[in-house]
Amino acid sequence: MTDPNKIIFPQNLDIKVIVAATVPIEESKANISRVFGNCQTVHSFVSARASAKGNYITYTYNIDLESQEQMNAVYDGLKSVPEIKFAL
Repeated sequence: MTDPNKIIFPQNLDIKVIVAATVPIEESKANISRVFGNCQTVHSFVSARASAKGNYITYTYNIDLESQEQMNAVYDGLKSVPEIKFAL
């Protein structure tokens, strides 16, 4: 029986990264791209959107994931960037 919650790879998906707005946009985008590059993930910037009060910016990236291990590495890498509050 197949687990309906299991992710089948490869996957192409959009990931949203929520960042504190105190860090300049270009610096945040460079830090996020560095994580994707370190994980050898093909990625492209899609959009940026500020929160209603301007405290946070949500960046959307499209990424290609080849394995569960690569996905874990991406999320672990994003956790290491101080201005990132969370990613989904």
